Amino acid sequence: MLLALAWILNNMTTTPLDLNNIYIADLEICTPLSNDVAELSEKIQANENEFCLSDYYGHLGQQINMSLCDSASFRKIDPKININRCHRDKTLVQMADKALTPLLTRFKDYSPSLAPFILATAEQVPNHKPLTPDQLVNSIRQHLGDNAEMIHWNQFIPVTIGRAGALATLSLAQKLFQQNNGIELIIIGGLDSYRHSAVLRDLSKQQRIAMIGSDGFVAGEGAGFIVITNNKHYALNKNNGYVRIHSPGLAVEQGYIGSNEPNLSQGLTSAIKMALNASPNLPVSQIYTSMNGEAIWYEEHIASTLRHRHDLDHDIADKSISSAYNIGDIGSATGMIALALSSHTLFSDGIAQRHLITTSSDKNQRSAVCLTFEPAEPQLKYNSNNTEAEAQESAYNEQDDQQ
Repeated sequence: MLLALAWILNNMTTTPLDLNNIYIADLEICTPLSNDVAELSEKIQANENEFCLSDYYGHLGQQINMSLCDSASFRKIDPKININRCHRDKTLVQMADKALTPLLTRFKDYSPSLAPFILATAEQVPNHKPLTPDQLVNSIRQHLGDNAEMIHWNQFIPVTIGRAGALATLSLAQKLFQQNNGIELIIIGGLDSYRHSAVLRDLSKQQRIAMIGSDGFVAGEGAGFIVITNNKHYALNKNNGYVRIHSPGLAVEQGYIGSNEPNLSQGLTSAIKMALNASPNLPVSQIYTSMNGEAIWYEEHIASTLRHRHDLDHDIADKSISSAYNIGDIGSATGMIALALSSHTLFSDGIAQRHLITTSSDKNQRSAVCLTFEPAEPQLKYNSNNTEAEAQESAYNEQDDQQ
């Protein structure tokens, strides 16, 4: 874990790695509003939510407004799996199982080998001791049962930097791809929940969360897992095209929550600049952000996007999508859900365009990444009597017929 974090932090202020050809191969999500990406996208567009008063209370006894997954839909944890922790830890294991089980079931059908696993989890919070990343992933492994056999657990890398962590997993994944070793498929994920009484009480003292009689962000939970590949053979092909993930931008912000410095949005501005420079020069038609209703994130978003307004479509900065307004703040799962929503829209539209995703942690980490829709190349029709030149001419004629 320390090596993973050190590598990310050391690269946050440098030119991002070229991700070359990284594509989405498969994905699954688990959220309070829907576990289906298409349905979640529709509900967000319709501005639906499942916010409700929870069984958790603030430091003055106020009932906390939350957005929680349907626990009744989770598979029960075997008593032999020892999770002697709070409800949050059990929920994390069950959400991971809910999303990973169908993903890994399909993975068995097309993957020739086991996949490395990179997981973004919550920031380390002082005075609170949840399951360590290794304890958490061991519990997930046991709960998955036979499906766990498709993951290379010796190549598990945790990223514990909060909201910015999901996009940071992309840099670590590229590091693995660059090392080669025959790796062509990697599973990345984000997982988080606010079901922790002590954490919620602290947030209520800081007047940051929504409760009876006070405004703030809605505490939520969720999970998202994506199979990425550097081999187009495994890439998901929908609407005659692929979704390509470009190199993320990673940066630090000196004016983070808890620091004595003002937030000048320099960190997110730098992360966005790196992400834009690492992707094709197309207007950004959609932005997904980690804004959750707190003023600091809105101000940071507006300042950083206005500095790049020439790369954006018209007033797109004012029409950014943040899932927190529909499923609550889901912490380190935010980036994964944004990647899933963006890819769904890109596949559905089926035209060459660019999306931007930005995420900000409570601490100083900031990250951004661009996704594009890449039309599939026309297939050449060969037969035993055709020369290569004739096959190419056939392909060109086919294109002319379609126009």
